[in-house]
Amino acid sequence: ARRTLSRLTFDPAPDFAPVWTPDGRRLVFFSQRGREPGLFVQLADGTGTAERVATGAPPTAVTPDGTHVLFALTGNQDLVMAPLDGARQVRPLLTHPSLEHNGIVSPDGRWLAYESDSSGRFEIYVRPFPDVAAGQWLISTGGGTRPLWAPRSQELFYVAAGGALMASRFAPRDGAWNVSRSATARNRASIG
Repeated sequence: ARRTLSRLTFDPAPDFAPVWTPDGRRLVFFSQRGREPGLFVQLADGTGTAERVATGAPPTAVTPDGTHVLFALTGNQDLVMAPLDGARQVRPLLTHPSLEHNGIVSPDGRWLAYESDSSGRFEIYVRPFPDVAAGQWLISTGGGTRPLWAPRSQELFYVAAGGALMASRFAPRDGAWNVSRSATARNRASIG
């Protein structure tokens, strides 16, 4: 409710791309501090010090249970996740020659949405989570980036190639993704 901003990090290196943990108690962010840029976690109230989680690109999401952060490895852009408990063990999710990034897990913890250029342009895909090898479904059909789940996991939003905000509804059946046709979101929006 306050209108006063409070500084959270004090390291002279640039800190950016923060994502909240679901409980709102911590922020995971990318920083160029130290010898290697990487991901750090910090209490949101500003107490304590930032702890390194992993080396890699900026975070894209925290799992709904608050235990892992998703991000891409710098360079080859494989999609990975690392625990937030200090273990520093990076687990590969998608390791392909194509670029995969902007991974985000559905609020119910069952689905991973991400963007990939495996078709020659970036499209939105969905896989089961955490068993990403159990299937893959193409969501966008004319290009797509920046997937985002609705709070109840039954709708997935993304930005189409032309900048329109798209929505895709689904109903899971027997562990498969049964998707309705993507449609422009009701309140048409253009994302820059």
